[in-house]
Amino acid sequence: MKRIYCRITTENNGHMTQASPPSNDVQALPSGDSLQVEKIFRAGQLIMRQGEPGDCAYFIQEGRVQISVKLADGSLVNVAQRGAGSVIGEMAIVDGGPRSATITAIEDCQLLEITQADFSKAVSNANPIVGLVARLILMRYRDLLHRSATLRDFDGDSSVLERQEHEHAQQSRVLDAVRMTNEFRVAIAGNQLFLEYQPFIEISSGRVVGFEALMRWHHPVQGRMRPDLFIPLAEDTGQIVEATRWAFHEACHALKNMVDASGNDQLFMSINFSAHDFDEPDFLEHLLQIVDHAGVRPDQIHIEITERLLLRQAQHVRAALLQCREAGMDISIDDFGTGYSSLSYLHQYPVSTLKIDKSFINNMTRDDSALGLVRTILSLSDNLGLSVIAEGVETEEQVSMLRTLRCQVAQGFLYAKPLGLDRALELVAPKGGGSCAKL
Repeated sequence: MKRIYCRITTENNGHMTQASPPSNDVQALPSGDSLQVEKIFRAGQLIMRQGEPGDCAYFIQEGRVQISVKLADGSLVNVAQRGAGSVIGEMAIVDGGPRSATITAIEDCQLLEITQADFSKAVSNANPIVGLVARLILMRYRDLLHRSATLRDFDGDSSVLERQEHEHAQQSRVLDAVRMTNEFRVAIAGNQLFLEYQPFIEISSGRVVGFEALMRWHHPVQGRMRPDLFIPLAEDTGQIVEATRWAFHEACHALKNMVDASGNDQLFMSINFSAHDFDEPDFLEHLLQIVDHAGVRPDQIHIEITERLLLRQAQHVRAALLQCREAGMDISIDDFGTGYSSLSYLHQYPVSTLKIDKSFINNMTRDDSALGLVRTILSLSDNLGLSVIAEGVETEEQVSMLRTLRCQVAQGFLYAKPLGLDRALELVAPKGGGSCAKL
């Protein structure tokens, strides 16, 4: 993998200078200089100028800055200093207005960039009240600045406010979130993401009938990242759309390899999608292009979604799912039974497969209520003509019970953990008989 240093251009007394890259190996997207993970400003360098447009804010990781405001008579008043743990330049990314102050590095500074695009996505994905309140507060603050006749009586002591900002940043773990957001963007472009494949097993025969593609991230410094940490963050920032497109492309080509290796063209691939994926106007067209290019059929593709997505009651989601079904794709509901919702969406949406949540499977051998839920889901699916997959199967006792309940397909560590592509290909190769002997 090619390693690319961030190139940071900063302005110093009217002259453009290029700061040296930090000593550690910082990766950046190969598309240019518009997207950085970190920026370095030397002491005395200008970071932003009052009145100029701003398209990013910065989280100060190291160093200290001076904040100054130019008054109507042209004089410059130092109003505050900020150090590690503070955010600067945030006003412009909230309302798109000009910089309200000039900020200069008074020590060498290492800054983490927060782009306006990332902020806008985060706000759009949040409750609308959040964005409204943020903009109202900022509008009133700008108005206060504009109507202030003078700042000459300001004593420049903002240490209490700075300490509160720093404490809030630590408590909210905002630095970790911003850093992971930037690093995940790099991961998508830098070949740090990869897929693993967990097989679906026909209970009666032990035969592999398909796979679920699971996204993984190998961080160059921290190693393997937990999906339950980076995937929700990618969803919050909207980066999940690009990541899902990459995963779908990889999974379809992996499925083609599996079909070729096994000679079984009935194998299917299940790929997880988030609510944001369905917001893309070319959603189905893009999927069908990838399917066609990979040389697999639409009926071999399972679109896997959660109950929470259906609870949005969004018409465009329903329309997109209908189009997927009409194209021949399967619609699977992941973690079924955990949504605490009405079952009415099972006839409102073109669902074809239910995946029983692993918590029910895990508890059904010792909890009659969990067993009752599993039995009810299987009966419901049978009445509605839906397929069922039992998730999280880990014991022979669970398999025996599922067989008695006439559940046909299972997935879980009893059969196999998520596998790399090479191991998955070995699993379906004819010499292995296409069966899973508890890998």
